[in-house]
Amino acid sequence: MWPRFTEAITDKGVKLATGEVLRADTVIVSIGDQPVLDFITEDIESSRGFIKVDKNYRTSDPRVFAIGDTVKLGLLSDAIGAGRNAALAIDSQLKGKEQTFDIIPPIDTKRVKLEYYDPRVTSFCDINENANACASCGLCRDCGMCETICPENAITRVDLGDGEYEYVSDDDKCIGCGFCAYACPCGIWNLVENKPLDEMD
Repeated sequence: MWPRFTEAITDKGVKLATGEVLRADTVIVSIGDQPVLDFITEDIESSRGFIKVDKNYRTSDPRVFAIGDTVKLGLLSDAIGAGRNAALAIDSQLKGKEQTFDIIPPIDTKRVKLEYYDPRVTSFCDINENANACASCGLCRDCGMCETICPENAITRVDLGDGEYEYVSDDDKCIGCGFCAYACPCGIWNLVENKPLDEMD
């Protein structure tokens, strides 16, 4: 439920500023303003209140990894993605390998649309329905919307094997209509304007 403001936690549950009481047997408080780094040792470098990490989220102590708001402020989904990459790096390190995992840059959140994910929806039938609605992570959900909506059939789904895939746009067919970018619930597609003809070499 968002946005909501808490007035008090009582024996009955959480009392909101509106007077509404959310009944609860257990209340877990999880509020973050800024990371508290009092617990880290001096050999772990930090800068401006955040732990310094490399591309694999490894700190200056190679045995310690850090993700989430201790590294930089961001969305929960950013932290989940960082956790996955850190886990892969830890597994690689334990196996005696050194490998860098690609970090997907966060997308512009303005490009995530409410047509396919509405944070005002406060309940779901089950966890799968909830997961299927999430579009905040900026990762392709393989919905095929872009391929279906393209008027020139310029977008195709390419099977890369081992469960991997990608959607590819054919530059020779694309007319730059922007339907794919508008329809994508995850903000994957991005259109870049061409230079005016009089500015081209």
